[in-house]
Amino acid sequence: MLSWSGTEQGIEIDLTTVQAATGGVAVSFAKQLVDFATAATEFNLTALAKSRDQLISVAGVATTIDTAAVIANFEMMTRLADSTGARMETEVVANRLIVAQAMGVDKVVSRR
Repeated sequence: MLSWSGTEQGIEIDLTTVQAATGGVAVSFAKQLVDFATAATEFNLTALAKSRDQLISVAGVATTIDTAAVIANFEMMTRLADSTGARMETEVVANRLIVAQAMGVDKVVSRR
């Protein structure tokens, strides 16, 4: 979704650089994106407000709204899939792992 969103907005995104979240990143506001997504999924209202304001200051209100919508959509899809007992095919899991490793998100620990 990140690469699609970037394409839609005319921003080229190199997923391997998102994990760095500092200097030399293809997305100039990658750190603020990561901070906002982290605060949103940790349900830390103080950090969420601070990171939201920081993202707005560097990326604008529209990008912040889009980011919040993507976070909410991922949360919804995960809960929906979990509640139905859905399982992904082995090949799909393997392909997603490649992307997750490129972005460094394979090291994120689930809250479950």
